[in-house]
Amino acid sequence: MRISVVSHGRFVNDPRGRALARTLSDVGHDVTIVAAGKRLSDEVDGVRIVYVPTRFPQGGGRRGRILRRLQPKTFRRWLHRRKLVQAIRATNPDTIYPVAGGAVDTAARAAGSSATVVRDPQWPHAGMADLIDLAVTNPDLSQSPAGTGGNYLTPADQRPASRPQNGRHTGQRMALCYRKTDSNPGKYLEAALRRAGVEVDLYTDEVDFDALHPATNSVVFVEGPYPAITLKGAAPSIPIAFWTHHGEHHCQTNIRLAWRYHADAVLLAHSWHMAQRFPVPVHRFPFGVAPELLDPSKPWSERDFDVSMVGGQLRRKGGTYQRRQQIVADLEAALGEENCAFEAGVDADYMADLYGNSRIIVNEGGVRHYPITMRVLEAVGAGALLLTDDLPGTDQILKRGTHYEVLQGDVVSQVRRLLADPVRNEKRARAALEHARDYQMYEHRVDDLMEILAGVDVSKRPHRDRRLSPMAALVDSDAEVNRVAVFGMPELGAELRTREIWDGEEMLDRLGPGGVEAVVFGPTPTPHFDIAVRAARRYVYADAHQDEVREYFERERPIAEFHQHGNLLRVDLWAESYRIESPEVQQARLEAARGE
Repeated sequence: MRISVVSHGRFVNDPRGRALARTLSDVGHDVTIVAAGKRLSDEVDGVRIVYVPTRFPQGGGRRGRILRRLQPKTFRRWLHRRKLVQAIRATNPDTIYPVAGGAVDTAARAAGSSATVVRDPQWPHAGMADLIDLAVTNPDLSQSPAGTGGNYLTPADQRPASRPQNGRHTGQRMALCYRKTDSNPGKYLEAALRRAGVEVDLYTDEVDFDALHPATNSVVFVEGPYPAITLKGAAPSIPIAFWTHHGEHHCQTNIRLAWRYHADAVLLAHSWHMAQRFPVPVHRFPFGVAPELLDPSKPWSERDFDVSMVGGQLRRKGGTYQRRQQIVADLEAALGEENCAFEAGVDADYMADLYGNSRIIVNEGGVRHYPITMRVLEAVGAGALLLTDDLPGTDQILKRGTHYEVLQGDVVSQVRRLLADPVRNEKRARAALEHARDYQMYEHRVDDLMEILAGVDVSKRPHRDRRLSPMAALVDSDAEVNRVAVFGMPELGAELRTREIWDGEEMLDRLGPGGVEAVVFGPTPTPHFDIAVRAARRYVYADAHQDEVREYFERERPIAEFHQHGNLLRVDLWAESYRIESPEVQQARLEAARGE
């Protein structure tokens, strides 16, 4: 695809935009950057760039200076954005990526009716050109340069209803690789694979490709808590797939892991507009209903709770789940806490029991992305009525109005209306369950997976020549690291192309405490050590300053772990995140909490 990456500001000082442009170029798109400013070069990071001056007219001597001085700021801004739109259109893009929310309107104007706009879900909507909406029913608008995935959950999908039988894939053998936790959906896929007769070899920490069973037909990785699954050996000449189930906030990490795992296919649970960012064909692969977990047998009218939800940050003030918090508070106040069940931090079995005893389940996904969460099909599988955000793609899985309701502004009035008509809404919940049994069980996902794997051409697997310096390799080992402040090693930006690499010395005034995920101290000591070391939230990698780093974190963060890698030091700060904690860290957190 022809892609324009658009910036209103100085692109060379925008690590996030540069990482985006590099990533899109590296997977095979024809990328052009359109940015404000004077022409400095024809390329940035190997990607073509077109500069649009912020002042008009250019040159012109005394007359030009007078004209520029007389221009009101509003006119100057309007004229500049008009020139940006013209420059974008001149690149003839299929897709436009603004690098900040303020550039969405410019991108949408440039798109017109011929291009699409990809934005962060937290930014303003891009109108008729918004790819988040369009990709759901137009998969050709967002596809990998390697080609399209299958037709599943697209308008071309004409699969009939089915109730798959156990043992139907007997004779298949799969290496299934994922961090096995209570919340990882890989466990439901694993159970369905075994019911289907697949011989599953499970790897939950590392997999040695050279030691796979000789009869292994395929390898499937499932996204899970970090650290990512460790690989050994050479990639086998059998199909490899990678199932991802987070949105934009994990996208760059999952792109890196698709390369690392040598994936031939990526399976996206939702956020299907992201397909064009991956180096291999992308297939739609949402969550399913797990029959071993959910019991829908209790009649709707006999259930104890009117409304429920299991999720994080239900009562925390602020953050990315403010609407969720308001919904919980309003429903508890209106219906009574005894009629509501809003829980956080419970295990899957407790959640399943709760949902099987609830009439209505609320699904609110926050503002970071638009996830078709596991909660959507957990609600349906438990026989409850789903009341959900209007998430792009949900109506490809279930029928809006028939199987679920979209959350309205006045949630209290909406819930009261639904509770007032129990006969109708029990029928709707039952219809959704029967539809899921016909189309949306994990048994169906297994059949889809086997079809995807059967269509893989291993000879087309993309390869990268990745000769990394020792420091780049050390940073790269932590796949989840995206934003890195670098002191004394500016060349890391060329090696770690999918990451936001900040030149720490140049951007020192933007480095607040915990402002970046990682800090790198190169071989040359920096006079700004105190500012730099405080900026790290998750990791520190050090060539110089190793003794100072150890002393600082031994004093300020005793939970930190130190690992020596040759001449380089890696410090794991064990910041809370989507990862598996060691027992030692869990104990240290517990002791710290008791001390407080």
